[in-house]
Amino acid sequence: MEQVESFVSRAARRIGLNGLLAAGALWLSIGFGLAAALLLGERLLAFGANAGLIVAAPILAAALASFAAGMARWPGLTAAALSADAQLALHERLSTALAAGEGPMAELVRADAQRRAAAFDPRKEFPVRIPARAPWLALCAVGLAVAALVPPLDVFGWGAARAAREAERDAVRRATDGARVHLGKLAGVASEQGLDRAKQTIEQIDRSLGALAASEPTAEKARKVAEKAMQGIEKARAANDAAAKGAPDARERAKTDSERDLMASTQRILDGFQRELAGEARGGEIAAADGDKSKKGKEQVHQHAPDFVKPQEPTPVPRATVKVESRLLATRPAAEAATRRGDIPWQYRALVRRYFSPGEDGP
Repeated sequence: MEQVESFVSRAARRIGLNGLLAAGALWLSIGFGLAAALLLGERLLAFGANAGLIVAAPILAAALASFAAGMARWPGLTAAALSADAQLALHERLSTALAAGEGPMAELVRADAQRRAAAFDPRKEFPVRIPARAPWLALCAVGLAVAALVPPLDVFGWGAARAAREAERDAVRRATDGARVHLGKLAGVASEQGLDRAKQTIEQIDRSLGALAASEPTAEKARKVAEKAMQGIEKARAANDAAAKGAPDARERAKTDSERDLMASTQRILDGFQRELAGEARGGEIAAADGDKSKKGKEQVHQHAPDFVKPQEPTPVPRATVKVESRLLATRPAAEAATRRGDIPWQYRALVRRYFSPGEDGP
């Protein structure tokens, strides 16, 4: 009985292995074919998928499916005995021997099955063969290699549009971060001088810019945020002018003057922010025009842009000016105190007041 079970077990392993290889050839062909199609689509259409992921995911899924299908086909002892009986023309001797119970007749059946099975070698009778679908698997693998060698074409321009949107978001974030740095300095000056209303307005604008940078910013969103911030500054300046008219003493007037200067500096920061956004938008238009040149030809582009028309460059962002203004505002109390004490000669006092008490038209 043990020899019969050993023979059937060896036959079952080889039959199951052939089934596993057949399932692997089928499912892996599907996986490699799907991966090749997806990779080729990414190369031609540039729909933004990760190349490694769209190749690995179908192949891994196909490998798992082939393993599951092969294990489902793996035969038990009874199924393997029936298959061996049919293939070796043993007329159900092996399956009957496995199912036989106890008794003299059962012993005779097992002895006969053992004698007939000894004449066969499972390695020769049940060889491990290359699956019939193996050429399909090789063909799909070659197709995947060819798809990997295809250069990116971006037929519909989806990749270029996506790159332009990403570049726009990066540019808006850079401009927003730069403006927030300067606003932080002005807020620090307002806090040192005890200008609570100006500090509140500046911090509110800073929070709006922070929320913009944390989202998916676009130039259009940034312009709307800047316009809303400008409206807030106009209201703050109007309130400051009203407070200046009703100031009871020189100290309150000096405080309102300082707040007016901070609002003017904040407005200049936002002006620079808007100019930088306008420059980035113009850069996107130039990039789009360059793409049109590559598709339509240089002659058609020059028809719309004559040689005697010189494009205007955007005004550079006055970051250095904002930095100087922040330092002047920080040193203003010391300069005014020195002027009041008479430490500065009278012929220079007007110049000191001009530069350390800048108004709207000041530097």
